[in-house]
Amino acid sequence: MKEIISITRYFGWFILLVGIILNIKMYFFNEWPTYMFYVLCFFGILLIGTSYLMKPNIKSK
Repeated sequence: MKEIISITRYFGWFILLVGIILNIKMYFFNEWPTYMFYVLCFFGILLIGTSYLMKPNIKSK
């Protein structure tokens, strides 16, 4: 379970950074604003937050 949590966290950071880079590119080149980049950033933040809220199941023997 811990591996799934770290994969979710890293994928969230990747999605967040891609969204931020695309937002900067949009403003730098004066392109039309598309809110898909904001949705990408929100989805990345959501994945990072969920990875911190998930707890691995530790079964005591």
